[in-house]
Amino acid sequence: MRVTETLKTATILLFAGMITIGVNGCKKKAGCTDPTAVNYDATAKVDDGSCISQADQAYADADGIMGGKLYDKFWATETGWTAPTGINAADISDYGDFYRCKQCHGWDQMGNEGAYNNRAPQVGRPSVGPSLFEPIVNDPKEEFFDHIYNTTGRAVDPTLTQDGTTGSGNIMPAFGNILTEAETWDIIKFLLEERYDVTQLYDLVTTGTYPTGTHTFTNIGLDGSATAGDAFFTANCATCHGADGKGILIVDDGDTLTVGFFGRNKPYELQHKIKFGNLGSAMVGVPTATVSDVKDLFKALQNQTKYPD
Repeated sequence: MRVTETLKTATILLFAGMITIGVNGCKKKAGCTDPTAVNYDATAKVDDGSCISQADQAYADADGIMGGKLYDKFWATETGWTAPTGINAADISDYGDFYRCKQCHGWDQMGNEGAYNNRAPQVGRPSVGPSLFEPIVNDPKEEFFDHIYNTTGRAVDPTLTQDGTTGSGNIMPAFGNILTEAETWDIIKFLLEERYDVTQLYDLVTTGTYPTGTHTFTNIGLDGSATAGDAFFTANCATCHGADGKGILIVDDGDTLTVGFFGRNKPYELQHKIKFGNLGSAMVGVPTATVSDVKDLFKALQNQTKYPD
């Protein structure tokens, strides 16, 4: 009787082991099964949701600080840009406003709805384009990439001097022939992560419509601390610009301006240069400057006694 029970127990254990072996033997390897993903696993049988798209990887590798420089003037020495085969760099730099992102969309990314609502086209300068604020908030980064890199646009034109209201001056350049994919992703990362939302830095009141609109800046610096702004200026700006901002002057559109005047009258432009520098000059910018840093500095620069015109 005991032998029979022993055999029965052994049989049950053997059967259970066979089931366990069978289940484990049928278990399928999990991993990324998308062949277009950068981490595709050809041996995986079950997708585990770990796939990383080429766009996601390119975005992760992008440099948003460099993107801010490219947005300003991509052919500047500081960006390391090299003209692709078949394109003469001078044909771009000599007519730079037809190729600069900031010309069409503004230092504030608000285009003709922001501080550039009165920047009318001229010979050598096209019209200002639409605001990027809504796309920045709503469009997937892949759509941004396609709009910049894969769009059918204007070729590089060495005689592009017509008024921006006529001809091809207002057409977006075919940047896929000018920038690399990596440079394009840098710009996208700047727009999505590194740019300042200027509505956090000052209040802007606009009237009228482009190109004859007007704008007024109020509450520059908003709730910033002037004391902290003075400290930021001393640590990052005073060596070159002097304790009162009248040392090395800022050259802008042919004018030479003190830092105080620039901050009070062109905060939309200064906010970008604080972080990304003034390309082509000794001003390299402070890449780590936060929104609070800029608000503090802007608040400090409102003191015309400390930072005169």
